[in-house]
Amino acid sequence: MKKSICGILCLVPIFFACKSVPADLSAYTPIAIMTVYGNPSVPWYNESTNTETVDDGILSGAVNRMINKKNPENTTAQERIDEASALLSERMRDFGLEVIDPTVLKDCPIYKDTGKNFLDYLGNTVPAKGYDAITSSNGKLNRSMCKQSGAASVLYVNFRFQKVIVKDGVRNKGVTARLVMSVFGTDASGKRLVNREYKAVSSDYTELIKSSDWDKDKIMTFYPALENRVITEFLSEFVGANNDSKPEDYKPTAITLKPKQTEPTLADAQTEDAVLAEKQATAKKLLDRGMSTQEAAEITGLPVEDVEALQN
Repeated sequence: MKKSICGILCLVPIFFACKSVPADLSAYTPIAIMTVYGNPSVPWYNESTNTETVDDGILSGAVNRMINKKNPENTTAQERIDEASALLSERMRDFGLEVIDPTVLKDCPIYKDTGKNFLDYLGNTVPAKGYDAITSSNGKLNRSMCKQSGAASVLYVNFRFQKVIVKDGVRNKGVTARLVMSVFGTDASGKRLVNREYKAVSSDYTELIKSSDWDKDKIMTFYPALENRVITEFLSEFVGANNDSKPEDYKPTAITLKPKQTEPTLADAQTEDAVLAEKQATAKKLLDRGMSTQEAAEITGLPVEDVEALQN
């Protein structure tokens, strides 16, 4: 069942404001990368509505990924995020930044105390090797981590792997890869240094074999270049101007996506009912796990009063 998940893409508190003069991370090294994590599948991205659609629901995702265990969009999730994480550390060092080894962070009491949250249990995050999927940040955590690890700053990085339809006029032509990298960071006092989102779309695409089939292995080969592109763009913006490393110039492929249906159909109504039922089931399970009604409402997108009614 397809489901829009625009409301739970990422819970790191990244609120993108108007751009100001970027901080120079060279003055805040060594850097502790607190987390690098990605998504377990490759959802469709709709540019016109800025939403994602996946072929599974929140709690049924693990089951569907097991059924589709031969699909490289699912089976390469760990490989994709590990590759992105390794490239991030490598490129940071290329730019003259000192990166604290994640094994050092693991030994810090504050890192051990972060623990897992509901996203880890639901399987909606895939942490890179050596990291936990930390999906929120706070001043106490960041100050303590810097004090315990000797870091001068901390970074939180999330990679969102997506795919989009390429159109030729009104005809669906192919499928290409899209990548979003969100970066949030503070200095040792908890003052925000970085709060940016970087996006890139592959200039290449794979043709549709039929309306519901495409070369999924080929799509996976597009991501390494996109990872390098967004990482280099980030570092070029936040590392001193004296550095000679610059991102390659690029222009995203112009993508046109299927327009939204203007007239609701019976199938739409059935889908909406099923989505509501799944949200309610998810909220009930979250409540059973000890979450508050407010938290369950924020996660599922249901009104608080509807979640409260599930307790009766």
